[in-house]
Amino acid sequence: MAININQETIKRLADEVGDETVSILFNVFSDELEQYLRQLSDQPTVSQIGDISHAVKSSAASFGADDLALMAQECESRVKQEQDHWVVDRLPEFRTMVEETAHRYKQLASNNDLINSML
Repeated sequence: MAININQETIKRLADEVGDETVSILFNVFSDELEQYLRQLSDQPTVSQIGDISHAVKSSAASFGADDLALMAQECESRVKQEQDHWVVDRLPEFRTMVEETAHRYKQLASNNDLINSML
């Protein structure tokens, strides 16, 4: 699964915090996603998936991980609608998206040339 990154969001972020701070924030975001991934891998309840989805939605949108933000938004919405079966069926896909996004942002954080190419 290819992880698409909204470059306009990254540019705005860099304008707000400075180019040099972006890699630090990417590391923080990646670490946060890894923490959520551990929680998602520990047989979470549907309610816990909803809570994690809510947190991931906001963070992912802030960092330009739009596909993950949309998936998290959909999971959160389905939890609120008590569509537990849908949530459980999509959990593996959600976990994979969280994992791959964390990995991609960790790669970006360690490569200033990649970040600069986005700015």
